[in-house]
Amino acid sequence: MNKRIFIILFSLLCTVLITPAEANTWYVDDDGGADFTSIQSAVNAASSGDTIYIRAGTYEAFEVSIPFLSIIGEGSDLVTVNDRIDIPQTATSANATGTVLEGMKITTEPNIRSDTGTASDVIIRDCLFDGLTSSTGIKMQVENPTFEHNIVSNSTGKYAAMSIKSSNNTIISNNTFTANIGAAFTLYDTGRNTIVTRNNIISNAYAGIEFYANAAIGVNTIYLNNFIDNGVIATTSGTTAPSLTYWNSTEPIAYTYNGQTYTGYMGNYYSDYNGTDENNDGIGDIPYVLPDSLGTDNYPLMQSYENYNFGGSGPVIPVSAFTASPTSGDAPLTVQFTDESTGSPTSWAWDFENDGIIDSTNQNPSFTYTSAGNYTVNLTVANAGGSDSEVKTDYIVVNEPLPEPPVADFTATPTSGDAPLTVNFTDASNGTVSSYAWDFDNDGNVDSEDENPSYTYETEGTYSVNLTVTNEDGSDSELKTDYITVTQAGQVATNDLSISGIVNTVPASAVFARETNTVKVLNVKNTGTATLTNISIAVYASDVSSGTVPVDTTTIASLAGDSKTTVTLIDPTIRDLEGGTVTYTAVVDPDNLIAETDETNNNKSSSAKPLRYNGYKGKGIYWEGGSNITTKHTFDLQGNLLYSTQPDSAYKSVGAWGSGRTETWTASDLPVPSGSTIEKVFLYFAYNWDQTAGGYPWLNLSFNGNIIENGNLSTGNGNLYRDWSNFGAYADYEYGLCVYDVTDRFSSSGNSFVTTPYDGDNTLYGKVALYPSTLVVVYRNANETRKQIFINEECDELGLSASSYGTTSEEATAYAPFTGMSIDVEKVTNAMLYSFAGSAGPDEGNLLFNGNIVATNAWQGSSNTASPLVFDATNYINATGNEAGIQSTTSGGMDALQQILVIEYEESAPAEPVADFTATPTSGDTPLAVNFTDTSTGSPTSWFWDFGDGANSTEQNPSHTYTSAGNYTVNLTVENEAGSDFELKSSYIEVSEASGSTVTLYFDPESSSVPENESTEINLVASNFPAGLSGYNLTVTLDDPNVAEIVDIEYPSWALITENSTLPGTSIYMKTVDLEDSVKEGAADVVLATLKVSGKEKGSANLSIGVKRLEEDSGDSIEPALLAGTIEVTLLSPLPDQEYAPRDLDGDGLYEDLTGNGEFSFVDIVAYFHNMDWIEENMPVEYFDFNGNGRIDFDDVVDMFAMI
Repeated sequence: MNKRIFIILFSLLCTVLITPAEANTWYVDDDGGADFTSIQSAVNAASSGDTIYIRAGTYEAFEVSIPFLSIIGEGSDLVTVNDRIDIPQTATSANATGTVLEGMKITTEPNIRSDTGTASDVIIRDCLFDGLTSSTGIKMQVENPTFEHNIVSNSTGKYAAMSIKSSNNTIISNNTFTANIGAAFTLYDTGRNTIVTRNNIISNAYAGIEFYANAAIGVNTIYLNNFIDNGVIATTSGTTAPSLTYWNSTEPIAYTYNGQTYTGYMGNYYSDYNGTDENNDGIGDIPYVLPDSLGTDNYPLMQSYENYNFGGSGPVIPVSAFTASPTSGDAPLTVQFTDESTGSPTSWAWDFENDGIIDSTNQNPSFTYTSAGNYTVNLTVANAGGSDSEVKTDYIVVNEPLPEPPVADFTATPTSGDAPLTVNFTDASNGTVSSYAWDFDNDGNVDSEDENPSYTYETEGTYSVNLTVTNEDGSDSELKTDYITVTQAGQVATNDLSISGIVNTVPASAVFARETNTVKVLNVKNTGTATLTNISIAVYASDVSSGTVPVDTTTIASLAGDSKTTVTLIDPTIRDLEGGTVTYTAVVDPDNLIAETDETNNNKSSSAKPLRYNGYKGKGIYWEGGSNITTKHTFDLQGNLLYSTQPDSAYKSVGAWGSGRTETWTASDLPVPSGSTIEKVFLYFAYNWDQTAGGYPWLNLSFNGNIIENGNLSTGNGNLYRDWSNFGAYADYEYGLCVYDVTDRFSSSGNSFVTTPYDGDNTLYGKVALYPSTLVVVYRNANETRKQIFINEECDELGLSASSYGTTSEEATAYAPFTGMSIDVEKVTNAMLYSFAGSAGPDEGNLLFNGNIVATNAWQGSSNTASPLVFDATNYINATGNEAGIQSTTSGGMDALQQILVIEYEESAPAEPVADFTATPTSGDTPLAVNFTDTSTGSPTSWFWDFGDGANSTEQNPSHTYTSAGNYTVNLTVENEAGSDFELKSSYIEVSEASGSTVTLYFDPESSSVPENESTEINLVASNFPAGLSGYNLTVTLDDPNVAEIVDIEYPSWALITENSTLPGTSIYMKTVDLEDSVKEGAADVVLATLKVSGKEKGSANLSIGVKRLEEDSGDSIEPALLAGTIEVTLLSPLPDQEYAPRDLDGDGLYEDLTGNGEFSFVDIVAYFHNMDWIEENMPVEYFDFNGNGRIDFDDVVDMFAMI
């Protein structure tokens, strides 16, 4: 038997033996009104096997002192624990075996340790750990723990957000570890046999996983995880790698990828993996080698694991989850339960009252609660890999029904026959009835007061029947006209009812989730001569009560002989999730109340209809997990927003642009005012009718000559939004919007955007139509009024047609709520909405704002446009809660895209600035490098720093190095057009003489510049070694991995044995030893290594040095002073015979400082004159086109001279 399964079964057995027969549920609410106001009080009162349910609130520390206690919060967004949790209680060596911690936000790292008591089989799930500060994070030191479905983020501890130590058989699954300073988690040498699967490990600064002192200990299995943008994927931090780590599954897994099914071993997804996938099975052809001798992933994933659908056998334990609808109401309350478990369960056990009795084994059952009360529901799911349970406490709330008058109803049998005809009437009224009054021929006389009477009709004819029911709250009557038909004796049936047409949904191709469905029964036919009355017809759905109870019935009042009619019924069943099929069966005269010549031909079924979400409706409402057009960017600034959408001639239909599409914007298209600062530039690239294999376009996108995309848009550099109809002939023809931040690539003098199929293959990758693209520019300008800018992004396909799409105008509406800022309505002078839509117009679409239709048939574009409707919303603006609606009005349809709201305020007088600043560090040994940060308010435009040692700076946020000991007073003076202010901090910087060693490690040069995609060399130098050098173990880190990376290391000739991190990297270690004693006592300016650094993208990064070991010839440690360095990556190379690359000093997109020395002078004009041909051949022309004619010429030199 699998060891892990054995342990789980053993633990469950222990639970059964230890847990008392009568388990209690305790309630905690910090506002009162429950059993306790603190969690600790509830723990103190609880017994083994009890459940503590915590309602919304903020709570203090608690310790667990009894076994098998479940502590369940109402949700991590509602319950916060602000102090430490000890499992078990530390002071008493308590037993906390089997503790379950669930559904809460925890801001202080919990302490889960068996060395302070007894604890094993601890489960932590559905919790949020945010902002933990301990250096080792969550401490997990117990046997058989499970850590699942949690989020661990923003931890500031320098080692890890979670530490697994002395914990055997740990399961870490379905969690997200993100934005932590250290590693996501550390696996220590005392932890064995850890399974890590289905986790998102994203943007952890130090590493994804740290293995610490793991030599020859245990076996770890790590598979189906996403490793994205971490410092390194994994590291040993200089210790020894474990003897064996599986970086892929140990058993084959059945999975589906891009619509094809495979079985094989599966590894992890790595964001920096660039291998090929020749057979398109989603597994890379080239193994991924982990750093620090940690092993190899032989089966790396080509996409994140969520893009693989898993089925069949495999080592995946299911995770139980479910929803229900409704969750409250009056008794009797029928509830539909929906299984949402993951991991492919094969069996389901529902306990609707949590009384230990299994009530259903269906996957999606319904259950009727007949008595008032709060009901706890338990779902246990299982497969070959194991089982899991989800318990929702007090999930179903059933109320006593309010008193109300009864509702009359009844049935009768038979309703036709020869005289004398005896009919049995059955009361079917709803509510409490105290008296009955039957009138069998509707003549106003009460014929019976029994509940279920019989009556004999002696004479032929057609009779109407009326029942009146009464109780203390009122009465109600039900009249059924021409309900009883009495014929002469000896009469025989001469008519036959049948369905000669089809049973079909509207529209015909699908049944829709999250809404009611219309069913049409065509051609209900009466074959014969007599007119038939009160013909009942019912429709049944295959997924409701197994098709045995009708979902709707109606009555055909009368149908003449040899006539037919079409009937429309409504299936009211709300199916939350798509998947599977539904078959409708219609039955005419289901109770055989009408005499027919053939009673066997009264029913007909539809074909099996797929259950789908309706993509023509607003996907924020009608798709599970779908989104409205939500706010993605907000700006509050003096300045404005510009946009420019390409004309409809830029539209390219499928396959018609294989040689590429080029879109250009001139300076006049986006006229950024002089003196402005570009805040953000967004490129909106929209497409439609995509039929690329796999469901995502594969394209090469180039903006101003820079490749911003080369491959699958879903895994690329932009934010991708998609929608598709999801049913019918064009079910999978995708519409999309991909948004790129091109701020660093934008030029105010003009821009170009080129789209080509990936790899130049139009046959494979040209199967998509391209909308015209849009550029949006947000800029600051002190001369303009204050603006609040909301930018919302999504893609929502809309279409209106009841018959073709099953939509009403209200349903075919996309909503755009504007969030993130409050609006001061009284000071607003103007509010403009820019509502972008593809294929909108002419005379198409209604615009809604804050619930009002404010424009009808408003978009005036065409099927080839993606331009906006511009609407003045000034009179409709609220302080918060503003929402636009884009409503389709035609079956041709439209594609709702980005929505932009710009709020303009009245002009206010500029305020004088108020100076303030911070610095770090403010004390230390010489030489002391200090970073100063301006925190002034009032929008200063100039800065003057006096550092107190005779040096000064005019930068906003300068750095300065103090080389002499002393206390230094720092003064910052700031100015704007309204005035000036200064901030003086006396003796703010305290600099001491360096104690101990006088060795300083520094970079030479201290500041470097390198163009994109080129490299430069930087020396790591020691100032001197008074007692010689025996060896070192140093680290070098770049603080922005997007800007540059270290691609090579060259050691000095005396370094005969070396070791370093895998390259390239942005945080590396280097080790070497001076075997021949080449670095003597008193050696100065010793080059320890030469780093080759490659520029990746424009920007600046800081270089820092870390010391793990630095030893003299005697073996004594050296404690050096450490100086930082910087590297700037530029778009340009220096001109011939120049040291620095050209610079744009005023931010207007023109690089007037040709020599790169920080100032514009006649020297730059001379450099331009001598290098005109070289500039034209090697530089972007738009950067040096001073006269704006698109080329390099002598008139540019003249214009430059005029600028001086």
